[in-house]
Amino acid sequence: MTKPRSQSQSTFSQLKDFLAYLATTKGDLSNITAPPFVLSPRSVTEIPASWAERHALFLQPAREADPARRALLVLKNFLCSLKRQVYYTAAECTGEEDAENEGDDGGAKKPLNAFLGELFLGSFEGEGEDGSSGETRLICEQVSHHPPVTACCIYNKAYGISSCGYVAQETTFSATAGVKVKQVGHAIIRDEAHRESHLRTLPTMAVKGLLTGKPYPELEGTCYISSSSGYLATIKFGGSGMLGSGTRNSVHAEISNIRGGNRVLFEVDGQWNGRLTIINSSSGKKLEEFEVDDVPLTTLATKPRDEQSAWESRKAWSNVVQGINTGEMHVVADEKNAIENAQREMRAAEEQASIEWPRLFFHNADTESQEFALLAKAIPDAAARSLDPERTAGVWKFIGVGPAEALLSDGIHRRSLGPAGQSQGVAVV
Repeated sequence: MTKPRSQSQSTFSQLKDFLAYLATTKGDLSNITAPPFVLSPRSVTEIPASWAERHALFLQPAREADPARRALLVLKNFLCSLKRQVYYTAAECTGEEDAENEGDDGGAKKPLNAFLGELFLGSFEGEGEDGSSGETRLICEQVSHHPPVTACCIYNKAYGISSCGYVAQETTFSATAGVKVKQVGHAIIRDEAHRESHLRTLPTMAVKGLLTGKPYPELEGTCYISSSSGYLATIKFGGSGMLGSGTRNSVHAEISNIRGGNRVLFEVDGQWNGRLTIINSSSGKKLEEFEVDDVPLTTLATKPRDEQSAWESRKAWSNVVQGINTGEMHVVADEKNAIENAQREMRAAEEQASIEWPRLFFHNADTESQEFALLAKAIPDAAARSLDPERTAGVWKFIGVGPAEALLSDGIHRRSLGPAGQSQGVAVV
């Protein structure tokens, strides 16, 4: 639906004022308070759900006998997750998201800054390709606010496959490059049936076209997937330049056998939000060509909002989201301020009492990860081989399936204190 001209002009004027403000702000902008009209009705804690939304594809490596093909399936799932990941992070658009329409009705939006202790819980309930049960649990927790760090573990006990990791977002702005979101962190996919692990690093996200009033998302840089079976995927992102050169949202990936002279086995070309082609590098034969949108999506199942803890994203931000959806910006501002002010008071009280906020599903190992170090050896980029714990407030480890499910079963994540300071009472899920 087209916005009234006066509303569009008013919003564009506010956007210009906001961009002018960003241009004067130095350093990381991740925790900046954005004006209500540029907010997405989603929290950053929802972003990792994209890792397993192509649910059948997420499970496939556990049922693949060939290690090279398993590495290819892990890569395919990663590439197919990017459109939804960027959608959560920087491109909350309504209607079609093609290159012509991006930004016309909604444009790029800033996700809600998660508060410390915020949870996003759910499951993907569907069958794998072989017809067996494929329920996959998702647990996300905001483990740090300064810097903002989201930790996540997605696991399926029947298939013995999981994806656990954490990411900090460092946001910067310039008039020429637009908004850039540097993702610091990683995920490790574990395949218990084959005793394999795959280390995945993360791309840089960007929002371009802000000065023209037609923002659109882009991915930049190079990231890697290093497999314990001896394969390395190198993924390079490209896009259109300032003068229109290049192809928007383009990607080229290669899988090489690092134990076999770095011979390239597979190549993937195309657009991460459009059409992708997989080629056997040895024969030049096209193995597969497909549209990302044709890979089936599974909707994440969450509890009804009235059954959720006050610390769960969709319950905590419900009034803010309602204000965004109805255009009541004063409601958005008031409700956000209530949470943000209460959080500041909690941090001040913790500092005064010399205590630290207790995380539930993740703990700070505060040490080097041997698994990460072994998998990272194959990555040629020194920066990608570093954990950078000072930029992610530590090294975050999942507490394990058993302890996590015990917490979920006991309802211990429902605290007596709500995120806005309100008394909740302790209830059992």
